[in-house]
Amino acid sequence: MNNPRFVRELNLWDASAIVVGCIIGAGIFRVPHAIAQHLENPLAILLTWVAGGVLSMAGALCFAELAGLFPKTGGDYVYLRETYGPLVSFLFGWTKLFVERTGTIAIIAFVFAEYLSYLLGFPQDCTRAAAVAAIIALTAANIAGLKYGKSIQNIFTAIKVLALASIILLGFFFLPREIQQGRTFPLANGDGFSFSTLQSMGMALIFVLWTYGGWTEAAYVAEEVKEPARNVPLAIIGGLSGVILLYLLINMVYYLYLSADEIRASKLVASVVVEKMIGHWGGKWVAFFVVASTFGALNGYILTGGRILYALGEDHALFRKLSTVHERFHTPFVALIFNGACSVILVLTKTFDQLMEYTTIIISIFFALTGLSVILLRIKRPDANRSYRVWGYPLTPIIFVGSTFLFIGNAIVKDPGEAVFGLLLASAGLILYWISGRMDRHGVKL
Repeated sequence: MNNPRFVRELNLWDASAIVVGCIIGAGIFRVPHAIAQHLENPLAILLTWVAGGVLSMAGALCFAELAGLFPKTGGDYVYLRETYGPLVSFLFGWTKLFVERTGTIAIIAFVFAEYLSYLLGFPQDCTRAAAVAAIIALTAANIAGLKYGKSIQNIFTAIKVLALASIILLGFFFLPREIQQGRTFPLANGDGFSFSTLQSMGMALIFVLWTYGGWTEAAYVAEEVKEPARNVPLAIIGGLSGVILLYLLINMVYYLYLSADEIRASKLVASVVVEKMIGHWGGKWVAFFVVASTFGALNGYILTGGRILYALGEDHALFRKLSTVHERFHTPFVALIFNGACSVILVLTKTFDQLMEYTTIIISIFFALTGLSVILLRIKRPDANRSYRVWGYPLTPIIFVGSTFLFIGNAIVKDPGEAVFGLLLASAGLILYWISGRMDRHGVKL
């Protein structure tokens, strides 16, 4: 009996909504507080956001070429397997499972619960429970069918884009009087640049890159996208371009209304800014938008996370059950359940900042290897059918790979503890790969 397969239900808009919805989630509302812990100069902070956007776009252009070349479920898992073989892709899948993807879901669930607490007024002690409840509910919805997952995604992506656009428009409409009269310009405040400033920008880039993360997400559902060789690259590039613009504008608004000290003191930056514009009820209004935004991003990462584990399960005996597709719902329900369970464990055992640091550093190594895949596959498979070719080749992938490795090195030097923990956890995959290989050779099935 053949296993049930996926169904192509996603068009270009659906794929773009996954990209935009996953990028715009918790980060832009929560991360400015964390960045202000490392940087005080508003101009340096904005330049860090620009650098993160440029680096992310270089990566997106690379992934767009690979997505057109391999329009299959699993995204960079597939690209790494085709370039480097099963060991590297296994380590990537293992790292996604226990480090990056489940960590990202846990982070977003944290921020969703924090803003829900602010909106509804329940105690902060209940935030972990609210985060766990959101993960369980959205995992169940995505198991029930792609039509539910994509509908949630489309609706909440529209809400979050409207939220950011409205804050930006209000911000420039209600400019403080001293700025309107030209007596001050907050973005020009702060000390000059030094080597220490550049190091701190590198550390802040961890948080910026995490906030831009999500531009790869359409690749994970390629087998469920109509005309994937065309629509997946368009969704990746187009979605990220729009978000970069929104992020730069919203950060300008933050620093027009708040000082670095005020941002450093508040985890609910967007609400504080709008309260300054239009009063207390404006903060509640923004909190509703943030709850909607993070809920939509949480759905997107749960939707795609199950597809990564599905691809891992197809290739390796140890995780074979993860490749099970539900006969009626046509969703990778075992992978979705496993993904949700691991995320819940992280919510219950880790803090926000711990999750941020150890998830971003380790997965960046695989990002760099995936960018390098563009060059290696051009050499190994020069005649392969590429529906999209990366702009600026080979400079673009070289910039992406080189910058990513510099970023990794700086982050490890500045804060080695969580980075080492993530690397050790990823290395544990070597033992599991050996076990899985023996299971394959002896025909053992779980």
